[in-house]
Amino acid sequence: MTVEIRPIGPDEVDPWIRSLHVPFLAKADNDGVAHWVDHLEIGRTWVAADAGRFVGTSCVFTRDVTLPGVPGGLAPTVPLTAVSGVGVHTTHRRRGILSRMMGTMMSDAIDRGEPIAGLLASEAAIYGQFGFGWATSTVELSLPRRTTHLTHDAPALDLVLCGAKEAESRLPKLFDRFRLQRSGQVDRNPAYWKNVFADPKSMRPTGTSERFFAVCDDGYVAYRPSNHWDSGNPNVLHLDELFGVSPDAEAALWQYLLSVDLVDTIVAGRPVDEPIRWRLADPRSLAVTGLKDMLWIRVLDVPTALTARRYRTEGRLVLEVEPAPTSVDKHGEARPDPAAGRWVLEVGPDGSSCRSARAGERQELRLGVSELGAALLGGQDLRSRASAARVAELVPGALERADAIFATTPAPFSSTGF
Repeated sequence: MTVEIRPIGPDEVDPWIRSLHVPFLAKADNDGVAHWVDHLEIGRTWVAADAGRFVGTSCVFTRDVTLPGVPGGLAPTVPLTAVSGVGVHTTHRRRGILSRMMGTMMSDAIDRGEPIAGLLASEAAIYGQFGFGWATSTVELSLPRRTTHLTHDAPALDLVLCGAKEAESRLPKLFDRFRLQRSGQVDRNPAYWKNVFADPKSMRPTGTSERFFAVCDDGYVAYRPSNHWDSGNPNVLHLDELFGVSPDAEAALWQYLLSVDLVDTIVAGRPVDEPIRWRLADPRSLAVTGLKDMLWIRVLDVPTALTARRYRTEGRLVLEVEPAPTSVDKHGEARPDPAAGRWVLEVGPDGSSCRSARAGERQELRLGVSELGAALLGGQDLRSRASAARVAELVPGALERADAIFATTPAPFSSTGF
């Protein structure tokens, strides 16, 4: 029997959530179910059903994402089709169900006028075929607290250690200020913050305590320790978030963390250009233990996406964007890729324009839509992708010009899961 891809009704939320947990090898406990109930949007949540049995799930959250801005101003944001909850049961793999669900979600996004889609990839080999490119990265850092010292004291902050109730009244507003300072940041709805402050025990990393919050007018830190000090094992402070309105404010927040007693090591996922290393007396003490992808971007409307962000240099590029390997509708039928074509991009600090190329306007750079998505937020250079045969320079100098056009400072960073 044909598998049907359809939106769920309000009375199907619970079975949808329980079906979602199957391909992710997770138990649908009460906390996990409650988490998804708060997040799901009826009308943007789909199921793959075989003779009435749920065999696949997908959903979209309506979000905004920050794009690169210019120094001294707030960065722009655009609507983001935040793809989540995508899974197919093992019994129904290799039947094109994932492709049809992706086609359904992308068609819905285009109908709503959302220029880009984004996701966090459970498996990195899957989503490039649908035109998503690795756009933001996180470095995993480890810092020995007891032997680490700053070269000079950071400014004092009027920090208070507060409970979840007080943090709930302060952190969302602070985060909304900070997220406009870096491209790649995704906004947070009340359901997201509810989960942060509820901090259900069943969803905490193994061996860690409840979350602590230290807050002031210029920033905040959220962290949780592993409590082993009475057993002789090293104590680890897991830093969830650290945001300050300035580099000095962030340094002061790091200084606070370095003052937390009974902690041996601080571990954190931070931006690739995290500056705290250069405030340390021993820069080598900050160890990079890993690099992971975070936000993957898929461009759906090239002119809107490219002109919504800001540029710090003047330049002109003629791009030939090749379609994603898999571009289908909800029925699995091939459809034109909305991002494919030849595009003329002209940029400057005061604005930009993007249009279809005219006859005689020679393309200078050929790249796939996934490479365009990777470059959009300014966190991935195209030269390295050209070295990997993923971008072709058709006119000498085009690569250097492209990297100068798309570059941004600070590096993009995504700290919000969905």
